[in-house]
Amino acid sequence: MKTIDTPVLVVGGGPAGLTTSLALSRYGISHMLVSKYPGTANSPRAHITNQGAMEVFRDLGVEQQVLDVATRSDWMGNNVWATGFNGTEIGRLSTWGQGPERRSDYDKASPTGMCNIGQHLLEPILLDAIRDASVADVRFNHELQSFSQSETGVVSRVLDRASGEVIKVRSQYLVGADGARSQVVEGLELPLDGEMGLGHAANVWFEADLSHLVDYRPSVLYWMLTPGNDYWVGSGTFINVKPWNEWVMLFMYDLNEGSPI
Repeated sequence: MKTIDTPVLVVGGGPAGLTTSLALSRYGISHMLVSKYPGTANSPRAHITNQGAMEVFRDLGVEQQVLDVATRSDWMGNNVWATGFNGTEIGRLSTWGQGPERRSDYDKASPTGMCNIGQHLLEPILLDAIRDASVADVRFNHELQSFSQSETGVVSRVLDRASGEVIKVRSQYLVGADGARSQVVEGLELPLDGEMGLGHAANVWFEADLSHLVDYRPSVLYWMLTPGNDYWVGSGTFINVKPWNEWVMLFMYDLNEGSPI
Protein backbone atom coordinates (compact mmCIF):
# COMPACT_ATOMS: atom_id res chain seq x y z
CA MET A 1 0.00 0.00 0.00
CA LYS A 2 1.40 3.38 -1.01
CA THR A 3 1.86 5.88 1.84
CA ILE A 4 1.62 9.66 1.47
CA ASP A 5 2.57 12.16 4.17
CA THR A 6 0.88 15.56 4.29
CA PRO A 7 0.39 18.12 7.07
CA VAL A 8 -3.39 18.37 6.50
CA LEU A 9 -5.90 16.09 4.80
CA VAL A 10 -9.13 17.84 3.77
CA VAL A 11 -12.02 15.48 3.03
CA GLY A 12 -14.69 16.94 0.76
CA GLY A 13 -14.51 19.09 -2.37
CA GLY A 14 -17.60 21.24 -1.91
CA PRO A 15 -17.60 24.95 -0.95
CA ALA A 16 -16.42 24.25 2.62
CA GLY A 17 -13.59 21.92 1.61
CA LEU A 18 -12.43 24.08 -1.30
CA THR A 19 -12.50 27.24 0.83
CA THR A 20 -10.47 25.46 3.52
CA SER A 21 -7.99 24.32 0.89
CA LEU A 22 -7.67 27.82 -0.56
CA ALA A 23 -7.11 29.29 2.91
CA LEU A 24 -4.38 26.74 3.62
CA SER A 25 -2.86 27.52 0.22
CA ARG A 26 -2.80 31.26 0.94
CA TYR A 27 -0.86 30.51 4.15
CA GLY A 28 1.52 28.26 2.25
CA ILE A 29 0.51 25.13 4.14
CA SER A 30 0.96 21.98 2.10
CA HIS A 31 -2.07 19.69 2.17
CA MET A 32 -4.14 17.14 0.30
CA LEU A 33 -7.83 17.48 -0.61
CA VAL A 34 -9.83 14.40 -1.57
CA SER A 35 -13.36 14.18 -2.95
CA LYS A 36 -15.19 11.02 -3.93
CA TYR A 37 -16.87 12.84 -6.82
CA PRO A 38 -15.27 13.14 -10.29
CA GLY A 39 -15.13 16.93 -10.15
CA THR A 40 -16.83 20.08 -8.95
CA ALA A 41 -20.62 20.36 -8.60
CA ASN A 42 -22.61 19.61 -11.74
CA SER A 43 -25.73 21.51 -10.65
CA PRO A 44 -26.63 24.75 -8.77
CA ARG A 45 -27.39 23.21 -5.34
CA ALA A 46 -26.49 25.78 -2.64
CA HIS A 47 -26.58 29.34 -3.95
CA ILE A 48 -27.31 32.23 -1.55
CA THR A 49 -23.96 33.51 -0.24
CA ASN A 50 -24.00 35.73 2.84
CA GLN A 51 -21.77 38.59 3.90
CA GLY A 52 -19.61 36.45 6.14
CA ALA A 53 -18.76 34.11 3.28
CA MET A 54 -18.08 37.03 0.95
CA GLU A 55 -15.68 38.51 3.53
CA VAL A 56 -13.78 35.21 3.51
CA PHE A 57 -13.64 35.25 -0.30
CA ARG A 58 -12.44 38.85 -0.13
CA ASP A 59 -9.61 37.86 2.23
CA LEU A 60 -8.71 34.92 -0.03
CA GLY A 61 -8.54 37.13 -3.11
CA VAL A 62 -11.49 35.70 -5.08
CA GLU A 63 -14.29 38.15 -4.19
CA GLN A 64 -14.29 39.85 -7.58
CA GLN A 65 -14.28 36.57 -9.49
CA VAL A 66 -17.35 35.51 -7.50
CA LEU A 67 -19.14 38.80 -8.10
CA ASP A 68 -18.39 38.64 -11.82
CA VAL A 69 -20.65 35.60 -12.26
CA ALA A 70 -23.06 36.05 -9.33
CA THR A 71 -26.49 37.64 -9.25
CA ARG A 72 -26.04 41.03 -7.63
CA SER A 73 -27.66 41.68 -4.28
CA ASP A 74 -30.26 44.22 -5.42
CA TRP A 75 -31.77 41.53 -7.66
CA MET A 76 -32.28 39.37 -4.57
CA GLY A 77 -34.47 41.99 -2.95
CA ASN A 78 -37.77 40.15 -2.55
CA ASN A 79 -39.14 36.88 -1.33
CA VAL A 80 -42.39 36.33 -3.18
CA TRP A 81 -45.28 34.05 -2.19
CA ALA A 82 -47.88 33.40 -4.88
CA THR A 83 -50.21 30.73 -6.24
CA GLY A 84 -48.13 30.75 -9.44
CA PHE A 85 -46.14 33.10 -11.62
CA ASN A 86 -49.40 34.00 -13.36
CA GLY A 87 -51.46 33.51 -10.21
CA THR A 88 -52.40 35.62 -7.23
CA GLU A 89 -49.52 37.16 -5.30
CA ILE A 90 -50.09 36.42 -1.62
CA GLY A 91 -47.21 38.38 -0.16
CA ARG A 92 -43.81 39.93 -0.74
CA LEU A 93 -41.01 40.50 1.77
CA SER A 94 -37.87 42.60 1.39
CA THR A 95 -34.88 40.39 2.09
CA TRP A 96 -31.16 40.42 2.84
CA GLY A 97 -30.85 44.10 3.60
CA GLN A 98 -32.65 45.39 0.52
CA GLY A 99 -35.54 47.02 2.39
CA PRO A 100 -35.12 50.62 3.61
CA GLU A 101 -35.29 49.60 7.27
CA ARG A 102 -32.34 47.19 7.03
CA ARG A 103 -30.13 48.42 4.19
CA SER A 104 -27.96 50.63 6.39
CA ASP A 105 -27.39 47.76 8.86
CA TYR A 106 -25.93 45.62 6.08
CA ASP A 107 -23.88 48.48 4.63
CA LYS A 108 -22.37 49.25 8.04
CA ALA A 109 -21.71 45.61 8.89
CA SER A 110 -19.31 44.77 6.08
CA PRO A 111 -17.35 46.19 3.14
CA THR A 112 -18.90 43.52 0.95
CA GLY A 113 -22.45 42.32 0.39
CA MET A 114 -24.45 39.19 -0.28
CA CYS A 115 -24.88 37.63 -3.67
CA ASN A 116 -26.46 34.63 -5.33
CA ILE A 117 -24.08 32.17 -7.00
CA GLY A 118 -24.84 28.54 -7.74
CA GLN A 119 -22.47 25.92 -6.41
CA HIS A 120 -21.62 24.83 -9.96
CA LEU A 121 -20.29 28.35 -10.64
CA LEU A 122 -18.59 28.96 -7.28
CA GLU A 123 -16.61 25.74 -6.95
CA PRO A 124 -14.58 26.12 -10.20
CA ILE A 125 -13.51 29.63 -9.09
CA LEU A 126 -12.17 28.24 -5.81
CA LEU A 127 -10.53 25.26 -7.52
CA ASP A 128 -8.78 27.46 -10.11
CA ALA A 129 -7.37 29.65 -7.32
CA ILE A 130 -6.18 26.58 -5.41
CA ARG A 131 -4.41 25.19 -8.46
CA ASP A 132 -2.86 28.58 -9.23
CA ALA A 133 -1.36 28.62 -5.73
CA SER A 134 0.38 25.26 -6.42
CA VAL A 135 0.32 24.22 -2.75
CA ALA A 136 -2.46 21.62 -2.60
CA ASP A 137 -2.59 18.05 -3.87
CA VAL A 138 -6.21 17.93 -5.10
CA ARG A 139 -7.58 14.48 -5.88
CA PHE A 140 -11.10 13.92 -7.14
CA ASN A 141 -12.45 10.37 -7.41
CA HIS A 142 -10.74 9.64 -4.08
CA GLU A 143 -12.91 8.52 -1.16
CA LEU A 144 -12.07 8.35 2.52
CA GLN A 145 -12.72 4.82 3.76
CA SER A 146 -11.54 4.98 7.36
CA PHE A 147 -9.13 6.75 9.68
CA SER A 148 -7.52 6.38 13.08
CA GLN A 149 -6.11 9.02 15.37
CA SER A 150 -3.17 8.94 17.75
CA GLU A 151 -1.11 11.46 19.70
CA THR A 152 1.13 11.97 16.66
CA GLY A 153 -1.55 12.48 14.01
CA VAL A 154 -4.10 10.75 11.82
CA VAL A 155 -3.75 7.78 9.50
CA SER A 156 -6.41 7.58 6.79
CA ARG A 157 -7.26 4.98 4.17
CA VAL A 158 -8.27 6.62 0.90
CA LEU A 159 -9.69 4.71 -2.08
CA ASP A 160 -8.77 5.78 -5.60
CA ARG A 161 -12.14 5.06 -7.18
CA ALA A 162 -10.72 5.08 -10.71
CA SER A 163 -7.96 2.51 -10.16
CA GLY A 164 -9.24 0.70 -7.08
CA GLU A 165 -5.96 1.37 -5.26
CA VAL A 166 -6.08 2.10 -1.53
CA ILE A 167 -3.66 4.78 -0.31
CA LYS A 168 -2.50 5.34 3.26
CA VAL A 169 -2.40 9.05 4.07
CA ARG A 170 -0.57 10.19 7.22
CA SER A 171 -1.40 13.72 8.37
CA GLN A 172 -1.16 15.91 11.42
CA TYR A 173 -4.74 17.10 10.93
CA LEU A 174 -7.87 15.78 9.27
CA VAL A 175 -10.58 18.25 8.21
CA GLY A 176 -14.08 16.86 7.66
CA ALA A 177 -15.88 18.91 5.00
CA ASP A 178 -17.78 16.03 3.48
CA GLY A 179 -21.37 17.08 3.92
CA ALA A 180 -24.45 15.87 5.73
CA ARG A 181 -23.54 12.17 5.51
CA SER A 182 -19.99 12.81 6.62
CA GLN A 183 -17.63 9.85 6.86
CA VAL A 184 -15.55 11.93 9.28
CA VAL A 185 -18.52 12.62 11.56
CA GLU A 186 -19.44 8.94 11.48
CA GLY A 187 -15.87 7.84 12.19
CA LEU A 188 -15.60 10.16 15.19
CA GLU A 189 -19.05 9.05 16.39
CA LEU A 190 -20.09 12.67 16.86
CA PRO A 191 -23.68 12.91 18.10
CA LEU A 192 -26.24 14.49 15.78
CA ASP A 193 -29.61 15.82 16.90
CA GLY A 194 -32.79 15.82 14.85
CA GLU A 195 -34.67 13.55 12.46
CA MET A 196 -33.83 12.58 8.91
CA GLY A 197 -36.21 12.10 6.01
CA LEU A 198 -38.88 14.56 7.14
CA GLY A 199 -39.60 15.62 3.57
CA HIS A 200 -38.80 14.68 0.01
CA ALA A 201 -38.19 17.06 -2.86
CA ALA A 202 -37.49 16.92 -6.57
CA ASN A 203 -35.38 19.55 -8.33
CA VAL A 204 -35.76 20.38 -12.02
CA TRP A 205 -33.07 22.59 -13.59
CA PHE A 206 -34.33 24.31 -16.72
CA GLU A 207 -34.01 27.33 -19.01
CA ALA A 208 -36.94 29.65 -19.70
CA ASP A 209 -37.20 33.40 -20.12
CA LEU A 210 -39.49 34.50 -17.28
CA SER A 211 -38.35 38.11 -17.19
CA HIS A 212 -41.84 39.42 -18.01
CA LEU A 213 -43.15 37.73 -14.85
CA VAL A 214 -40.41 38.81 -12.44
CA ASP A 215 -38.80 42.08 -13.57
CA TYR A 216 -41.07 44.15 -11.32
CA ARG A 217 -40.38 41.94 -8.28
CA PRO A 218 -36.80 40.62 -8.67
CA SER A 219 -35.90 37.77 -6.35
CA VAL A 220 -34.00 34.51 -6.20
CA LEU A 221 -36.81 32.68 -4.39
CA TYR A 222 -40.43 32.49 -5.54
CA TRP A 223 -42.56 30.37 -3.23
CA MET A 224 -45.57 28.84 -4.97
CA LEU A 225 -48.41 27.70 -2.74
CA THR A 226 -51.58 25.80 -3.52
CA PRO A 227 -54.18 26.92 -0.94
CA GLY A 228 -55.88 24.10 0.90
CA ASN A 229 -53.06 21.59 0.48
CA ASP A 230 -50.52 20.40 2.99
CA TYR A 231 -47.54 22.77 3.15
CA TRP A 232 -44.96 20.12 2.31
CA VAL A 233 -46.79 18.56 -0.60
CA GLY A 234 -48.83 21.49 -1.88
CA SER A 235 -45.94 23.87 -2.39
CA GLY A 236 -42.84 24.42 -4.45
CA THR A 237 -40.11 26.97 -5.02
CA PHE A 238 -38.64 28.52 -8.13
CA ILE A 239 -34.98 29.34 -7.53
CA ASN A 240 -33.35 31.79 -9.89
CA VAL A 241 -29.94 30.56 -11.04
CA LYS A 242 -29.15 33.32 -13.55
CA PRO A 243 -31.47 36.28 -14.26
CA TRP A 244 -33.95 35.63 -15.64
CA ASN A 245 -33.72 32.62 -17.88
CA GLU A 246 -32.14 29.85 -15.78
CA TRP A 247 -34.08 28.28 -12.94
CA VAL A 248 -34.48 25.37 -10.55
CA MET A 249 -38.04 24.27 -9.83
CA LEU A 250 -38.23 22.47 -6.48
CA PHE A 251 -41.38 20.69 -5.40
CA MET A 252 -42.22 18.52 -2.42
CA TYR A 253 -43.85 15.10 -2.69
CA ASP A 254 -45.13 12.36 -0.41
CA LEU A 255 -42.92 9.30 -0.81
CA ASN A 256 -45.80 7.14 0.41
CA GLU A 257 -47.62 8.07 -2.79
CA GLY A 258 -44.65 6.95 -4.88
CA SER A 259 -41.78 8.80 -6.51
CA PRO A 260 -42.80 11.49 -9.04
CA ILE A 261 -39.78 10.67 -11.19
